[in-house]
Amino acid sequence: MASWVLVPCLITLRNEFNQLAPGRDRASDGSVGDSAHAREKSDHNPDETGATPYEDADRRNEVHAIDVDDDLRKAGWTMRKAVEVIVIRHREGRDDRLQNVIYDRTIWSRSWGWTARRYTGSSPHTEHAHFSARYTTGQESDTRPWGLLEEDVTKSEFTAWMTEWAKSRAGRDALAQALLTYDPGKDAAGKVIAGGVTNPGTDAPANPTVTPSWALNRAVVGTQLGYDIRAKVDKLLAEVEQLLARGPGKSV
Repeated sequence: MASWVLVPCLITLRNEFNQLAPGRDRASDGSVGDSAHAREKSDHNPDETGATPYEDADRRNEVHAIDVDDDLRKAGWTMRKAVEVIVIRHREGRDDRLQNVIYDRTIWSRSWGWTARRYTGSSPHTEHAHFSARYTTGQESDTRPWGLLEEDVTKSEFTAWMTEWAKSRAGRDALAQALLTYDPGKDAAGKVIAGGVTNPGTDAPANPTVTPSWALNRAVVGTQLGYDIRAKVDKLLAEVEQLLARGPGKSV
């Protein structure tokens, strides 16, 4: 079986790199492996050759790995940043299409929770980053965005997105929670950070600021106590006035 195709998810990833950095260097790009790869188990080999570390469920002769040249030629971007975006999304469970990422003598793998380990293979992968897709049908055929373009947004786009989010139910709930629980406290040097609610309690020297939710709760309690005290004072004054009206020697 001579012909081969790249799995759809990696076609999307390669296209996303091209869209992110149209002028990037492609000298070290790759997909299907050379004769050296063919002599060993590699994701660069077509999966119907029997020379891959895993097998998928279909009969298409697919390659499950790509290399992307290290030189993106894109202001504000490096391959290290791109790798971090992709790895973090996998570590946080927002993506699950890759098995391994290798770059600059480092390998991140689904097998150990996407933490970094030193890569000791024959190629240090300093001139390109390697991305291996999983062999499961759902993952290899998933062509959703990879998150690289989400990281490359303008200030106006970010503002528009944040405004839309802040108007949503989830945004309002999150902002309200953040506001009510905010307490800047002290910095590392013990200096009180500005912007907090001043603690009116006797423990203020050790705890100079409190959360707005605590202050609000104390204000509600204080207001209720004020109403109770005013009601008792009003009752007492009424009894005194009644006593005075009856004259000396008479009880209420």
